[in-house]
Amino acid sequence: MMDASELLDDLLVQIYEPPLANIRDDGRISDTTNPLSVIMLLIDYETECSMNGITGYLGNSSGQRLPETIDALRTIGCSDHADVLHNIGSTAATGGMTHAAIQNDRTQLKPYSVTSFVELHGDKWAEVSDTIHNLYDTIDWDAFWPAMTSFVANNMNAIQRQI
Repeated sequence: MMDASELLDDLLVQIYEPPLANIRDDGRISDTTNPLSVIMLLIDYETECSMNGITGYLGNSSGQRLPETIDALRTIGCSDHADVLHNIGSTAATGGMTHAAIQNDRTQLKPYSVTSFVELHGDKWAEVSDTIHNLYDTIDWDAFWPAMTSFVANNMNAIQRQI
């Protein structure tokens, strides 16, 4: 029998492949009452932040689900983390660094172009970006994975019925 840690490890890959990828594609991922959606939102968030940082997350398709991701963090018991992410979102929006604005700068790129945030946006969001990074640096990532594993353990049946 699979334990919560093993199931979470499997989900790290499975959520990016059909049929689970369909949950993201059709919008069901936004349902934070569904334990699988909670896990998917948080895996997307952590993956994007690990690969491209917090500004990469905000500008990526995952960043469109910032409010749901904040709810998901609260659902797994990471309220302090959720508060920081909420503050990051508010800071970005106040500074004009919205998902739409970030995406607008990308419209000039050719498909599959590789660029950095600074190369693409220049210094127009330098101040707000610095504030966001300072907030992000306060996140307690050491609490994140244990909370995820505990949440999976408490919701194993509901998650396994969907995979």
